[in-house]
Amino acid sequence: SSSLYVNKVAKDCRSRMNVPFFLRDESRNDAFLAGAKAANLLQLKGHKSVGGMRASIYNAIPLEGVQALVQYMQEFERTHG
Repeated sequence: SSSLYVNKVAKDCRSRMNVPFFLRDESRNDAFLAGAKAANLLQLKGHKSVGGMRASIYNAIPLEGVQALVQYMQEFERTHG
């Protein structure tokens, strides 16, 4: 649960490998992506026709990468929420 992020995909249709999410205030997207890049979290920009963000967490991504993204998202929400 978050006051900053939202997932618009129905729960029963969500993928475990491609995790889309949106900032409730999309004017913060550029700041989110810039901070993610500074934290070496890359390729998070969502599909051009859908927008938002998308984390692709296939088998090649170690658990530490997912944990780093979660920590970044929590910190971004703490400082921008």
